[in-house]
Amino acid sequence: MANKIRVKSSTIYTIEVNDDGDTIEFDISDTGLATKMVKTFDKVNDLIDEYQEKGREIDERPDEPFKTAVIDGAEKTLITKNQYDGAQMIDELYSKSRETLDTFLGEGACQKIFGNSNYLSMFEDLSEQLKPHFEKMGLNAQNLKAKTVNKYMPNRESRRTLK
Repeated sequence: MANKIRVKSSTIYTIEVNDDGDTIEFDISDTGLATKMVKTFDKVNDLIDEYQEKGREIDERPDEPFKTAVIDGAEKTLITKNQYDGAQMIDELYSKSRETLDTFLGEGACQKIFGNSNYLSMFEDLSEQLKPHFEKMGLNAQNLKAKTVNKYMPNRESRRTLK
């Protein structure tokens, strides 16, 4: 049996994300972490807005059968072109949103968290689940600003008063 040691950084915050023990990690010493978080969730919201507009465009155009089948001797529409395009658009939205979130949460994080399934409120649910962890990490703009000022400009107030 080999001797082992494990050194755990005090600046790594680890969250277990599923019943298999998979985790995601954040380096809380990363001064850009808060801005990365905000930019990531803004980008997901922008994607949602973009795809809602695409959905409206699909809904407004004339529709036609896309896949048909003969059922009980009559040809029936299984799915229309607009329904198919809408379903494809939703798949694309979730795929792009997962990729965007993975840039912040770590490669493969969404797969660990959600598996192969997508559902309508998954991003809101994720945000709610992460919120208490972000608070524990002190991951908000006010805390980050205070830490930065204290670290890099400890005498800031006294400099202001000097002319």
